[in-house]
Amino acid sequence: MLRACAQRPFFVLLSVDAPVLTRWKRSKEKHPANAVSLEQFIQDGDKERFGNGDQDPLNDILQSISHVSITNHFSELAPLHSYLESLALINPERTRPGWDDYFMLLASLASLRCNCMKRRVGAVLVRNKRIVSTGYNGTPRGLLNCNQGGCKRCNGTAKSGEAYDSCLCLHAEENALLEAGRDRIVQSGVTEVVYNKSYSMDEASANIFKEAGVILRQHSPPRDYPI
Repeated sequence: MLRACAQRPFFVLLSVDAPVLTRWKRSKEKHPANAVSLEQFIQDGDKERFGNGDQDPLNDILQSISHVSITNHFSELAPLHSYLESLALINPERTRPGWDDYFMLLASLASLRCNCMKRRVGAVLVRNKRIVSTGYNGTPRGLLNCNQGGCKRCNGTAKSGEAYDSCLCLHAEENALLEAGRDRIVQSGVTEVVYNKSYSMDEASANIFKEAGVILRQHSPPRDYPI
């Protein structure tokens, strides 16, 4: 049944767990006539989760592939319901990402090609919700990769924001613009920049964008979304 459901595009697998002491107390309250010791409860739980050697640990596998993991440590229903509402389980963007989530996911995928020793960054250049180009940070084509010693600055002890005059690595957005036959963000007519993680030089960049009329937004990915 799970395999059949997993093939569908609008399917989210939930896993629900709780601390072992909480589960033991709940079990005793619900089945007082069949209550077992804590040690026996743990042994039974381990056998169910990890298997007995002759069969696959099904519960452990299901938890590892679940899209959303819920820890039910709540002692009352009201806070549990409030927590479930905060997860937005029926939000359609859980199974079909919105545009920001979609493009940021592609930027994250592009970053996997990074060869910079300092950080992994990816960028996607978009026009009218169509991808123009992608880029990631690293040394220019034809030079030794940064992670192979190609950039002395990144392989040295320079702190964030220092010694950029000796850095050979191209930025992810710079590579994306160059692939599209452009140069700089402001000069190329980019109207909006969406980013994920902050940099130490964000304030200076934000001032330039503001003066040029470029919208700057920080992307906050939805919690626990399977994207």
